[in-house]
Amino acid sequence: MSHIQFQVPAFPTLIKGGYAVFEKDKKHFRRTFTVLDLIYVKSGELYLTEDRIPYSIGKSQYIILLPGFEHFGHKGCQVKSEYYWFHFIIPTTYEIIEEGITNWADIHESEGDYEHPPSYRLSIPCYGEIENTSFVETIFHQILHVDHQTPDYQLRQQLFFQEFLLHLQKEACKIPSAAEKVVEEVVAYIQAHYRDEVKMEDLANAIHFHPDYITRCMQKIVGETPNHYLNRYRMNQAKRLLATTDQKIANISKEVGILDSTYFSKLFKKMEGLTPIEYRKVILRR
Repeated sequence: MSHIQFQVPAFPTLIKGGYAVFEKDKKHFRRTFTVLDLIYVKSGELYLTEDRIPYSIGKSQYIILLPGFEHFGHKGCQVKSEYYWFHFIIPTTYEIIEEGITNWADIHESEGDYEHPPSYRLSIPCYGEIENTSFVETIFHQILHVDHQTPDYQLRQQLFFQEFLLHLQKEACKIPSAAEKVVEEVVAYIQAHYRDEVKMEDLANAIHFHPDYITRCMQKIVGETPNHYLNRYRMNQAKRLLATTDQKIANISKEVGILDSTYFSKLFKKMEGLTPIEYRKVILRR
């Protein structure tokens, strides 16, 4: 398997990213970029050819397309497919190698001193499957939904992207951090119980960690508290119901675990910028 290997600092720099949906039978565009293009499939499957080599990128898989090589969809999607894409550059030199890093300790190449920074080497598979999808998709959501009204939003996007690259390297080495393991358990618990009243005490008892430690892990790894993640997950489920059903707002509120529909509407407006009714009208006009 090919790996893209490079030294840091400086880290690869995110240029632009987005989220796209291909309906059944749609093919990817024929293009040749001068930058690197990372594609991660959230659902469905994409069929891409790069440098005359065909790839099938299914749910939870990704591919890094290289500059200078034409890529195109050689086959239409068999089902509706959703994917994230990110264009980035590597400001230092890089090379394509067949054998990557398997020991996490090997990323550290040299110690720094008072005048020179430490040197690291990352070796990331160009094609692979994400194990901790909830963590990675949370990072992608943060990159694309960071508040654009602040002057530092692109810098914060870059920090999230660097965290994603480090996670890719950790997964390639099969070494998740202790904090990532805690976050994975928190996310799994919330997604299983979001329809119920989720108390921090119950969450802590379920995964056997102190609430303060859980909160620190969540803030370190995904940049938000467990309660904020819970609310965001509930709003995402509410958006799905608003777009695909004709249920009343009060029923949707209860369906996602919020008994007070007035509070639900206020929270939805705060997080999404529209009321539930406004969101339904907008989404149904598309």
